[in-house]
Amino acid sequence: MDSISQVIHDCEMCAAIKQAKRVKPLWYGRQWSKYKYGEAWQIVYITLPQTHQDKHTTTGSLETYPVPHATARDTILGLEKEVLWRYGTPERIESDNGTHFKNSLINTWAKEHGIEWVYHIPYHAPAAGKV
Repeated sequence: MDSISQVIHDCEMCAAIKQAKRVKPLWYGRQWSKYKYGEAWQIVYITLPQTHQDKHTTTGSLETYPVPHATARDTILGLEKEVLWRYGTPERIESDNGTHFKNSLINTWAKEHGIEWVYHIPYHAPAAGKV
């Protein structure tokens, strides 16, 4: 008779359950997102944050790249030259309503890349969820 571990290893249902447990949905605000880790990104322009006693100031993975000004052109160049080639193209990008994000250049670029670009509720930071 096979050992219990061998039976579990050969079980298709057990393998499916094990795989499903690896994929955890993201938590946005007070609801679960339909996107898996890495499929939905948030983008924001900030000054470099100061850390206090080596404590982290973000809630997830953070990618940074310096730009001279917050413009749509710099946003696209930064995404293409610094981020997309490493991580691939996300299904969704979320941002605030700044003019460097909310314009025809960004809309056209997002459509060409098959990205859904979503804007947060203006002047309501909790709507962005974790950043």
